[in-house]
Amino acid sequence: MKKIQGSRDFLRQEILSGYYKPGTYLPSVRCLAVRLKLSKSSVHNILKMLQEEGLLVLNPGRGALIAEFHPERPLLKRIFLRPADYGSFNYMPIMNRSMNGVFAAAERKNVEVNISFSDSEGMTDSMINAHSQGMIQGVIYIQCRNYAGLIRPLEKASIPYVIANDMHGFPAVKCGIDFRAMTRRAIEYLHRAGHTRIGILTGDPDEFIYAESLAAYRETMKELKLKVRSEWVLTSCHREMDALFRAFDRCPAPTAYFTVRDYRAAMVYAAAACRKLRIPRDLSVISFDDCTWDGAEAAGLTTFREPLEELGENAVDLLQRWVASGKRPENRILIPELIERGSVSAPKPD
Repeated sequence: MKKIQGSRDFLRQEILSGYYKPGTYLPSVRCLAVRLKLSKSSVHNILKMLQEEGLLVLNPGRGALIAEFHPERPLLKRIFLRPADYGSFNYMPIMNRSMNGVFAAAERKNVEVNISFSDSEGMTDSMINAHSQGMIQGVIYIQCRNYAGLIRPLEKASIPYVIANDMHGFPAVKCGIDFRAMTRRAIEYLHRAGHTRIGILTGDPDEFIYAESLAAYRETMKELKLKVRSEWVLTSCHREMDALFRAFDRCPAPTAYFTVRDYRAAMVYAAAACRKLRIPRDLSVISFDDCTWDGAEAAGLTTFREPLEELGENAVDLLQRWVASGKRPENRILIPELIERGSVSAPKPD
């Protein structure tokens, strides 16, 4: 491993020094393997890593093209990672998975990561100073809640930054989730299974993620010509368990629920069990996140997986593009993958 890393550093320095000119090709993999005294597979891995750094473009059948690199243009070498709300949030596993995505991408791109869990008000000033001294080239926040206090100062100081897993709809450079598209897919999935009486259980409707999901739920139900009853639309403004009991006891009752966060699906399972409703025979459930309910897989919950690692990886790539080009990049909005288990089936005939 040390020999591979040393050879990677050696080739990188040859490229950066101008020994190999932009627009030209490196020698063949076979020649590089002989020169570096490595296997061809090891050389392939090194070239892929240099491509991750933005120094090469691998063209199948032609070879490794030296990218247009200008010595005066900064490279992404060191970033500051701040897992916002790490201490105050109770979602440690979620935060850890997002950080793992940042670390994995940073390792591939040969980027160092400085990390702090401090909530000190002086941390932003410290980051601005570190950037002005060339100690860092950019900042990644995870689930930042305070745009005005934490992001705007970076923008005013012209510091490249990315919010990984933006949950608040900030006008920022970010990697996020298309909550409307996900909700639409969930309602359409239940409808294809035969459901027409579909409820939704979300958090505070004033929060971006839940406002988006509620809007998409109503839009999709209208497009499918399905009725929406107020007692089927449950939020954290209600006492969820009591509201579920009331919805189950009314006629007509929902035959399916979409829950925004798996721990809310656990509430539906618990309420259903109290009313002796079996999932999915009596009630179907589809959810989102695949991380906030430890028992979700064992319970057979069908859910959209929150792409936490991918959001972290994309944040590093966006930051690299911003630093290399000097231009604010386009946001990346992902649609979660559906994990089908066994909590959705056709409704029982009335």
